[in-house]
Amino acid sequence: MDEMNKSKHRPQHSDPLLPLNDSEIGLGDLFLASARQDIITIEQALARQDYHSIQLTVHSLKGAAMIFRMNPTVNATQRIEAVLNTGLDVDHAQLTVACNVLRELIERS
Repeated sequence: MDEMNKSKHRPQHSDPLLPLNDSEIGLGDLFLASARQDIITIEQALARQDYHSIQLTVHSLKGAAMIFRMNPTVNATQRIEAVLNTGLDVDHAQLTVACNVLRELIERS
């Protein structure tokens, strides 16, 4: 009988498609702290024209943004990836603009 009572009081998993609940807010804060560090890493790599490092960091940030359903951030990272993955030489000016858009989104979060 005790087992039945225990199972009634176990927390249920929330639907992953629903907005974050109060117990998950701390995770969002961790995401933002990580995203702020990522933008610093991206900007340092941009200054060195280290496009491979930018690609790795942006891809990781995109995945985290997808988990937290931060669609504008996902879109901004996809724009950066699009600039990097043309198969041609990287348009540094266009990449800088795309990185600035990402920075603004993260700063506003």
